[in-house]
Order: sequence, then C-alpha cells, then structure tokens
Amino acid sequence: MQVLVIARIKPGTPVEQAVPFLAVEAAQAWEFYASEQIRQVYYIANKGGAVMIWEGESVESVTQEVNKLPMVKEEILTCEFLPLKPYTGYAALFAQQPNIPSTGAGTTDIAVN
Repeated sequence: MQVLVIARIKPGTPVEQAVPFLAVEAAQAWEFYASEQIRQVYYIANKGGAVMIWEGESVESVTQEVNKLPMVKEEILTCEFLPLKPYTGYAALFAQQPNIPSTGAGTTDIAVN
C-alpha cells in the first residue's frame, strides 16, 4: 500500500537544531529511496518540511520506518500519515451512457457528387 507522509518541522524548533541532522537525514532518506520504500519526496514550498509517498505493508509498518529518520527520532519533525488508495473517479468517464435519441440538431448533410 502507499502512504502519504507529511513531515513538518515542529513549530518553535530553531534552525540551528535541525542543521546538524540535514546530511544524515538525506542519507537515510536515500537508503529508503534506494530500497524502494520511499517512492517520491518533495519539499513543501514556503514551509519547513517535506511530503513523501511511501510503499509498505501497512500504515503501521511505514510509521516504524519513518521513525528511523534522524530528525523524527530527535523530535525535530512531526509526521502525519495518510493511507492512499487508487482514484476510481475516472470510471465515470467510461460508464455506459444511456441511449439518447438524436434530435438531428447540429448535424450536417454532406452532398456526394
């Protein structure tokens, strides 16, 4: 299953507290990415934090792995976990439409010589 993880810097955390962990955080995130646990990762524009798409057996298993991130262990980041499922709304585009008789409006006869 896929899980959206929203990781934000805890309010009131001084930047100086986070800086020493940036390189080790990136290294750990890379390991998760290389092992196909993190599928995508993005910074949150204009905010301190990131969003990540994780792959795992359950929300609980993803939570256990996220808790291994150094900035999460040090309580610099707080995380929100949102389980995802496939979007099924596109099915409405392909649902069988009822037969509606044509009124002929908007049709054009083409003369063949």
